[in-house]
Amino acid sequence: MKQIPNAEDKKAALDAFREQMAHEVEEGIEHHEASMTKMGFLFLGIFIAVIAIAALLP
Repeated sequence: MKQIPNAEDKKAALDAFREQMAHEVEEGIEHHEASMTKMGFLFLGIFIAVIAIAALLP
């Protein structure tokens, strides 16, 4: 026979799920921001290099 969880168990499970999801989302956002920052610096470097090459070539 299947046991039906009581309201306290449901609330505890939902609270744990929400806390875990909030942590995972925050971690994902931080990872994405770090990746975008690295990519921004990479493209900035490429842009400066192209401008420098264009300025140095006759």
